Amino acid sequence: MCGVKKLRNALAMCLCLVVAFAIYAPTVQGKAKVKARSYYVTKTAYLYNSKSKHKKRLKKIAVNNKLSTKSKKSYKMYQVKFNGKSGYVYKSKLGTKPKTVKKYTNRNSYLYSSNKAGKTRQLTIPIDKKLSTKSVQSAKMFKVSYGGKTGYVYAKNLGSSMVAYSNTYGASQMTRYEASQIPSQETYSQFKVPTFDSNTIQNIPSAKKDSNSTAPADLDVWDSWPLQNSDGSLANYKGYHLVFAMAGLPNSSENYIYMFYQKVGDNSLDSWKNAGRVFKDDDHLKVNDEILKTQAEEWSGSATMTADGKVRLFYTDRQSWNPANKLYGKQTLTTTQVNLSQPNADTLKIDGVEDLKSIFDGDGAYYQNVAQSVGVDNDDHCLRDPHYIEDNGHKYLVFEANTGTNTGYQETRALYNKAYYGGEDNYFNDELKKLLSNNDSKNRAVLANGALGIIELNDDYTVKKVMTPLITSNLVSDEIERPNVFKFHGKWYLFTVTRGNRFTVDGIDSGKTYMLGYVADSLTGPYKPLNNTGLVLSSDENGNSRTFTYSYFNILPSDLTSNNVVVTSYMTTRGVSATNHSTFAPSFLLTINGDSTQVRSQDILEQGQLTTDKSASSTTKDSNINDGSGNGNESSSGSSTTTSKSSR
Repeated sequence: MCGVKKLRNALAMCLCLVVAFAIYAPTVQGKAKVKARSYYVTKTAYLYNSKSKHKKRLKKIAVNNKLSTKSKKSYKMYQVKFNGKSGYVYKSKLGTKPKTVKKYTNRNSYLYSSNKAGKTRQLTIPIDKKLSTKSVQSAKMFKVSYGGKTGYVYAKNLGSSMVAYSNTYGASQMTRYEASQIPSQETYSQFKVPTFDSNTIQNIPSAKKDSNSTAPADLDVWDSWPLQNSDGSLANYKGYHLVFAMAGLPNSSENYIYMFYQKVGDNSLDSWKNAGRVFKDDDHLKVNDEILKTQAEEWSGSATMTADGKVRLFYTDRQSWNPANKLYGKQTLTTTQVNLSQPNADTLKIDGVEDLKSIFDGDGAYYQNVAQSVGVDNDDHCLRDPHYIEDNGHKYLVFEANTGTNTGYQETRALYNKAYYGGEDNYFNDELKKLLSNNDSKNRAVLANGALGIIELNDDYTVKKVMTPLITSNLVSDEIERPNVFKFHGKWYLFTVTRGNRFTVDGIDSGKTYMLGYVADSLTGPYKPLNNTGLVLSSDENGNSRTFTYSYFNILPSDLTSNNVVVTSYMTTRGVSATNHSTFAPSFLLTINGDSTQVRSQDILEQGQLTTDKSASSTTKDSNINDGSGNGNESSSGSSTTTSKSSR
């Protein structure tokens, strides 16, 4: 019995050993046969030398690199090998599947057939196309699909965000596409500045300066602007029309403002009288204005008749150029009251100025200041031509400027702003490619940041508020001049002049002069281009010809039932002739119908004529001038509506 019991105990012991072996044997075997698991880096990771608190980084591991580990899944860090080095990575940086990464083409790229030698190009991928890839982010080429094909692109051409963007900074934009359409559009007669007979053009008889010699010297007279009412219409100052104009002796550096006057109802060139210079040589030194103390020249602007019948002039104070004394030709918007008297029935006299003060010279943020242009090669800095206008009791100055740091200031990034190009994606891609392939074109485009700016004024004509530009020409033109704005038939019209050589767009003739125009429902916009491109006037007269014209200025009619405005300008480039001086050009009519315009080339007026009002002394038959209320097409009758001596 005792033997049986011992045998039973022995069998039980054996059974326990068998069970124990059965339980623990798999663990022992499993430990010997642990399989490596594969992971992918889903966030940028580092290979560390240990798991300790004082571990050091050995290598950076880019996204989508594949790693293997035999570490327990419960571990915070896994032991791996990467590029021949053993170490540890954080489990939180790994995933079981490769990460799909979104990339954008940061330049025009090619889709290649493979990433090996001998690869071929399959497709062109334009800038800013979104691509998906699971390639290792440190690879030289990424595998992607595009246009129904799978292939490889160079990683250097891709970025994590779009390069091109669309930002007008709140301003209406003159685009490269609009400008590119001008060359084909300007061939139409509706945009052509009328042709003038050079034999009929005269110097302004009264444009003379007493040079302290036996005979007064003739003056060149160029940019001019009339005295206007606060709404932009032509003012009547005690029975006279007043015009302020830039003038100076030929072949000199003089840039002075003169005042000419003409009795209302007279339109002939001979009827213009010269009141002389507005300013005395030392006027700018008599006031306590630090900016005016360095004034070297007087440049163009505007003039308004105030509610109390005074003449308020706005002009550009241009500083001298003397870098040694830190003077860089700064341009400053400036104002003064011009005091006039009437010694007799036929004469107006300038009796000095008062309240002479500078207003605005750029804030750097909305509008480039001169300091931002110092040291920048080929930068055409502009802050001039103040144009006064009132709207709903508020006073404003609209002026020529360049954009500042908050409105698209000169930067290479501007090349990728789609808002500056306009047109379709193909146009944007082609234009960008052209600019990037030509350093000269690229640099000129980057520097192009013209603007038509606006500031609100206090009642004392100081700055109340600096406002967003009305129009910007970033990447298109660095100079859009002499803004002129008014409300006409319920719409606001904004005009500017420029030269072909200021454009950075292919196809524009550098020798041509232009007026561009825009229309809006409010003074502050948004503005859209007239005639789809902004083109209003185009002239291809040679700059050395007698009939070369520029500085076009539109004048509202006294009869607002008309659709016509009078266009004035100057004729003949300064200093090109010993006898033919810069002078008032013959005026002509422009019909405005909504968002389109039409030059009325058959309606040529006298040199310097401001209005089509009937006059016994005018040779123009104003009664025959169509009011343009129809479609604005030129007369097909073949008869001229004018007998002006300046007609074609």
